[in-house]
Amino acid sequence: MRILVIEDDKEIGKLISLYLKRDGFDVMLAEDANRGLKLFYEEKPSLIILDLMLPDFSGYKVLSEIRKESEIPVIIVTAKGEEEDKIVGFRKGADDYIVKPFSFKELLERVKAVLRRAGEGEIIKIKNLTVYPKRFKVFLDDRELNLSSLEFKILMALIKKRGRVISREEILNSVYSLFDEPVIDRAVDVHITNLRKKLKDDPKNPKFIETIRGVGYRIIGNEN
Repeated sequence: MRILVIEDDKEIGKLISLYLKRDGFDVMLAEDANRGLKLFYEEKPSLIILDLMLPDFSGYKVLSEIRKESEIPVIIVTAKGEEEDKIVGFRKGADDYIVKPFSFKELLERVKAVLRRAGEGEIIKIKNLTVYPKRFKVFLDDRELNLSSLEFKILMALIKKRGRVISREEILNSVYSLFDEPVIDRAVDVHITNLRKKLKDDPKNPKFIETIRGVGYRIIGNEN
């Protein structure tokens, strides 16, 4: 399990990392919001430990950006201990909220508990493809695929209507929040091509994604 710690206090960040590594976790550290979001997008961690008071912008904004992309578990660790702060944190999508100073042993147990709950989420299996929607992870056989956020969203849009044809327009609508400017239909074809390559899916003899000429695409194969 890979955990991303976004914490500007170097000493606290090192101690959190030490306790997690002792228990077998792989840990990445970021000391500001921008670096934290970059690691989130690129490395796809299993859980995020997030401070609220970061040097570049608020942890609340980080959490909002994360929730646009993923339901990855997020634990807020902060000195802001007022009831209203906790309410805001949970409303924005935090899975747990810990106030500084705290016990590192307790943090470790909370991490394990949150991961257990996340692991109990939905699992989708189609042939030899396994998708964990809440964990933002996709496996082909036992190999994890390195999908971009957009590719994952497109795959989920197809899976949600598996067996049915979904038009390019519907796909665009399902992922529209990811774009800052207008997107043309042909962009969907490019992303589908990239997704097929990662799925090792031959468009002439598709195993997962079938092209319906002039209409759109559909996922073939029933959920196991």
